[in-house]
Amino acid sequence: MKEFLQIIKYKLTWLNVFLIVITVILSLYYYKIAAITFVLLSNLYDILGYHFTLVRRTTQLPEKIIIRAYRINQLLFDFLLLILIGMSFDWIAALAGWMMKNFGLQDLFYYIFLQMKLPEKWTWMKWTPLGFFKGDLSKNEIILQTIIGVVISLVILLLR
Repeated sequence: MKEFLQIIKYKLTWLNVFLIVITVILSLYYYKIAAITFVLLSNLYDILGYHFTLVRRTTQLPEKIIIRAYRINQLLFDFLLLILIGMSFDWIAALAGWMMKNFGLQDLFYYIFLQMKLPEKWTWMKWTPLGFFKGDLSKNEIILQTIIGVVISLVILLLR
């Protein structure tokens, strides 16, 4: 229990957990909030999985293999989260959350909640809409892409 509390107290991880609890409760009354719950849960998974497990590890396996294995786990977690939120709250809200994550919101949250400076170059975002066409993205391109994804998701949610 002591170790769990240390993890929760680390940087703004406690805020991520608190916002998850709040958005889950609010989603019971207004299902569209479940979209942000998706992003926050995915972010907590990334903080616990990537930051605590991969960044702070010692291993004999090549880093590339470990990161690929983690990304597979992350994709499966997000897919399970999509199904869980879709069945529990609303499929459109789940898809809107998935869209916001895939436009980069979760990655921005990662840096915000860990109180880290945003990188100038985002080399791992090749799976995002802009990254698919361009490859490596700048900080400003990520921010712009994220804003576009949030706006598209909000429009979809509001038109529903």
